[in-house]
Amino acid sequence: MPVVVHGNEAHPGGRVSGRAIIYVPGIKPKPPAAVHQAALWRCLVEGVRRADPGAAADLAPHAECFSLVSWSHVFYDTHRDIAEDEPGIERLLALPGPEERDLREARSLRRRLQRGLYLLSDAFPPLFDLVGDADTRATIAETRRYFGNEAGVAVAVRHLVADALLDAWRSHRRVLLVGHSLGSVIAFDVLWEFSRRFAEPGRVDLFLSIGSPLGLRFVRQQLLSARERGPRRYPANIRRWLNLAAVGEMTALDRPLAGTWAEMRELGLVREITDRLDLQTCFRGPEGLNVHKCYGYLANPVVGQAIADWWCAS
Repeated sequence: MPVVVHGNEAHPGGRVSGRAIIYVPGIKPKPPAAVHQAALWRCLVEGVRRADPGAAADLAPHAECFSLVSWSHVFYDTHRDIAEDEPGIERLLALPGPEERDLREARSLRRRLQRGLYLLSDAFPPLFDLVGDADTRATIAETRRYFGNEAGVAVAVRHLVADALLDAWRSHRRVLLVGHSLGSVIAFDVLWEFSRRFAEPGRVDLFLSIGSPLGLRFVRQQLLSARERGPRRYPANIRRWLNLAAVGEMTALDRPLAGTWAEMRELGLVREITDRLDLQTCFRGPEGLNVHKCYGYLANPVVGQAIADWWCAS
């Protein structure tokens, strides 16, 4: 059954905002959809508050505008217990910013060496299986599972994202589409299908990719559009694309997307593509510092500013 979790539909004004924030999470098991939705919304509002308190005050009553496309049930038979993340979320929301130890870890020599190995592996993908740790190897395996559409999982996941977009477009709402990690890849594939296979007229006002691997050759070569050339290689339904990544990222690997996808802009298919690759995120979970974690991104003031600017735009 499709799982697209909307905010509180009982809000007295209904969908009064005329805006839709659609969030596509990344890989790995997630908490049950409603629980995950609540945690994400809490972090998102805090990120906006840190950037623009006035915008946060205006946004906070409109939980109905936020839709989580929960798709991990398509890949996994289990959920992640939110209790594992709750101490990290509370720390994240209580701190005004990263602590010194967070900054040191994110910039450590070990991470820099590991990043170099992963960049080399992007040129020779079989190396991922040799140089990656157990977590990275598992992530690569699940990414390959998506690209291989094993048991129809990729099609099923894309249908969920497509349903959320169609719901927003048919309600005549401005759309901010947020894709985290592999979620940004899934979102890109869906936007391409709407543009090039189905001629759907809806457009995304802002595509916000966070911790995205769309700059990696390993990923680009396996997108639905990989064999296309010219305009048909790209979606034509994104007005603006903002890509954000954290210092110490091992998924985005500091790859700027403005250059990688420059032909989209040159062809007039997108107004602008902008990168910020210097975010400082500080989520700490059971495994220690995780700069890639969704909660850390959403609570970050740079992400919050992007959402605030979009929310306040006429």
